[in-house]
This record gives sequence, C-alpha cells and structure tokens, in this order.
Amino acid sequence: MKIEDYIKQRGKTTDGKKSVLFYSLFVMTNRIETIYNAGIKDLTLKQLMLLILVAISEGETFTRYGKIMGSSRQNIKTLAQALEKKSYVSIKENEDDRRACGIFLTAKATKHFKDTDDYYTDQIYNLFSEFSAEEIDLMFTFIPKLLTGIQRMDEKNDKI
Repeated sequence: MKIEDYIKQRGKTTDGKKSVLFYSLFVMTNRIETIYNAGIKDLTLKQLMLLILVAISEGETFTRYGKIMGSSRQNIKTLAQALEKKSYVSIKENEDDRRACGIFLTAKATKHFKDTDDYYTDQIYNLFSEFSAEEIDLMFTFIPKLLTGIQRMDEKNDKI
C-alpha cells in the first residue's frame, strides 16, 4: 500500500486521522533531524538542541535538561560530554552535590550561534514558509496541547 493510499483510507475517521497525525509527527521529526545532521558539520541536531537549551538556562543539571528535552539523564550526559570534547560546553560539578553537574556554554558555542544564525533562521523560514500568520498562530496554540498529550503518554508508561 502506498502512503498516499494509507492516508486517504485512514483519513476518513477522526481516529484514523489521529493515527495519520501520529505517523506524520514521527516521519517529520526524523526528516528534520536528518536534514539538520547533514547541514551542520560539527553538531548533531540533538547536540544543537541541548546547546540552545543551555543558552536559555545555563548551569542546569543533566537530569533537568533531560526532563525538558524528553531524554534520560544518561543521554544528556552523553550529549554534554560530546559537546565538551568539541569545546562547546564545560561540565562542572556542583559544589554541594558531587553527583550533580551543571552545563555551561563556552566562547566556541557563542561564536557558533553568531556564525550560523542565518543558516538556522533560513531553515526555520523554509519549514514554515507554506503557512500563513493565522496558521502559525493556530499551530502555536495546538503545540502545548500536543505536549500535554505527550506528557500523558509518559505518565501512562510510568505506571506500566
């Protein structure tokens, strides 16, 4: 069965549309990650997302960043260590709790953001170029609802 046939067949009911939307979200995130990984020479998209998060709230712990990004503490630690090896961040132990480590940007990360701002802006523009301002506003209201649904999925997994 072709994907177009699947979408046409499943798109006849609300539950079918939900299934298509779920599948589409998966495909879209994978495609975006593939495109970014090919376009960014020194960073993966996941490393970039962690860098952006650190830029927003520098010094948080692996656990805290993991909760925000939807990753385990260990995955964040692995990403941070790879970024530290590339000199984008420094990892510092908390003075009060040696098990807790904070992540901090380096000058190289700041320079990277300045040097690549046009590239990232262009990519975001391309991604949303087919949408009107009203559609962007609608999407902006739907995303928090989607995130709430993801949270519910996560909570149900915790109970299993």
